[in-house]
Amino acid sequence: MATIKIQKEEIPIIKSGLAIEENLLKISLYEYKKDLETFEKKYKMSREEFIQKFDSGDLGDDAEWFDFLFAYRAYEHVRKKLKLLEGILI
Repeated sequence: MATIKIQKEEIPIIKSGLAIEENLLKISLYEYKKDLETFEKKYKMSREEFIQKFDSGDLGDDAEWFDFLFAYRAYEHVRKKLKLLEGILI
């Protein structure tokens, strides 16, 4: 585990910055989740089914699938960043 040294008066600035980042990530997560739900309804398959079919090559390489893939990967990326951020203790 890494240790960061900060001055006492710097703590509010760091907490504020982390709170802003957390809020931005939550907004992004919500938006990507809505996108995924739209794709799931449109194509009548869950995101898990989609990834399995996409990765196996069953869906082809139409541009619409890459939009679904982007939404999935962006959602997962933001979700992981948010989990990391929530683990920061100050």
